[in-house]
Amino acid sequence: MPSRLVTGARSLATRFLPQGGVLLSVLLFGSYVMGLLRDRLFARTFGAGAELDAYNAAFVLPELTLDVLVASGLAAPFIPIFLRLRQEAAPDEGPSNAFGQTILTGALGAMAAVALVLFVFAPQTTALIAPGFDDAQRAQYVDLFRIMLITPIVFAASLTLGEVLLAERRFLAYGSAPLLYNAGIIAGTLLLSGPAGIYGPAVGAVIGSLLHLAIRLWGLRGSSFRVRPRFAFRTRPVVEFVKLMLPKTVSHPVEPMTFLYFTAVATTLGAGSVSAVSFARNFQSVPVSLIGMAFALAAFPAMSAAYAAGDRVAFVRSLRMNLLTISLLTTAAGVALFVLSGLVIELFLGGGAFDADDVAVTSLALSAFAVSVPFESLTHLLSRAIFATRHTLLQVFASLIGFGITVGLTALAAPGLGIVAIPLGFAVGSGAKVVLLAAALVLRLRRWPV
Repeated sequence: MPSRLVTGARSLATRFLPQGGVLLSVLLFGSYVMGLLRDRLFARTFGAGAELDAYNAAFVLPELTLDVLVASGLAAPFIPIFLRLRQEAAPDEGPSNAFGQTILTGALGAMAAVALVLFVFAPQTTALIAPGFDDAQRAQYVDLFRIMLITPIVFAASLTLGEVLLAERRFLAYGSAPLLYNAGIIAGTLLLSGPAGIYGPAVGAVIGSLLHLAIRLWGLRGSSFRVRPRFAFRTRPVVEFVKLMLPKTVSHPVEPMTFLYFTAVATTLGAGSVSAVSFARNFQSVPVSLIGMAFALAAFPAMSAAYAAGDRVAFVRSLRMNLLTISLLTTAAGVALFVLSGLVIELFLGGGAFDADDVAVTSLALSAFAVSVPFESLTHLLSRAIFATRHTLLQVFASLIGFGITVGLTALAAPGLGIVAIPLGFAVGSGAKVVLLAAALVLRLRRWPV
């Protein structure tokens, strides 16, 4: 009987879960456990106050520039082009590797140049990122911001290598990287926050980014891909990559821009509001990442390979299976998070400098954020299904319209609802994006090449 149960469970997993999806979920869960420990250390060490607000605000623009310059270009076209080149040139992997090395070189160069400019003009960014901070907070924000600018340069390399790992389905090294990043921040907080205060976690973030890169370099052992500079920017695959990247560049930073806007709104709602939104978002993103993002990432290479081979049946089967699985699991997770939001915040963050008022405000924000869990999860799968067809413009329209709805609704509701307006605006905008992405994907499938 036990053997039959095991066999049945494996059969169900094979049928309804993408290859590598469970492994990615487990590794992401490990990362979130580390993230939870990080947040608990933050809450007990600094409380939801001015120092931690400055730390969280300092992350916003470096993450935005990374998304605009690197992540935007990698998320959509890299894997479909990389796998098509391997299929066309099999068994020779030279063309695909040359393509990957060129993109790696470009990503590092672009990110380093922009980081240098931002370092010089760091004080001028306070008007955009932290309009509600006083002079002391602004000075601290600038110092932290300049430290944080090291991380996007390191991540530019790590994210590019991560796309190669995904394409080759080396999920272990890919999924372990975020866990090590959080470990670096925790180490910085424990070892350096005593003598250095809030600058300890900032140094830890730099250490964590280096660990993030190191594990992905380790994961390439045995691969034909080698890390080396290459400048083949005028080749056909790179030109195609740039054409697909440009529209995606417009929409990919929508999420960090959304939370940049949320940060600006929260700075006007009283001390601790930025941290409350940040803590609540961290908890809300757990089921989104463990289910929506992990399953979408695992399914992406399969959908891309199916499209490259012209196998419509395999593409639709993978899409339908993951739509059903993600919808059911994330809806259940969202309901649980809504019901248990107060208990979750009290259990994991309450105590020390994080007092009862901090718990109440953060719990309220989390309960409202829970509504968006299934919607945001589905956007990951639907977006990657469109990207697998080597198309980006339709996804751009959906993202921008969803962003506009989020910002507009939050602005209208904030005066009356306070902090709740932020997660509710996000939920409505995410739901609108799901509808638009689904319509765009239907349109794309109707134009499936014969």
